[in-house]
Amino acid sequence: MEKKETNNGPLRGIKVLDLAGPTAGFCGKLLADLGALVIKVEKPGGDAACTLGPFREGKPGTGQSLFSLYQDTGKYGITLDI
Repeated sequence: MEKKETNNGPLRGIKVLDLAGPTAGFCGKLLADLGALVIKVEKPGGDAACTLGPFREGKPGTGQSLFSLYQDTGKYGITLDI
């Protein structure tokens, strides 16, 4: 996976695995905003945060959780069945 470096943040070049659940996912967002390459690891079936509202256009569904969309900006994602 190659990420084009366009961010000159203080954490540029740092790689982070985000193993946190919905309560701590904001930390990964902050690290990504500061320039780190953040990879979110999810269990099969997705993150529980994807079911939290509010929802885009008021309709629950895959990729509709505004909470999840906000916290996952700047992150890469991978599903891993441990």
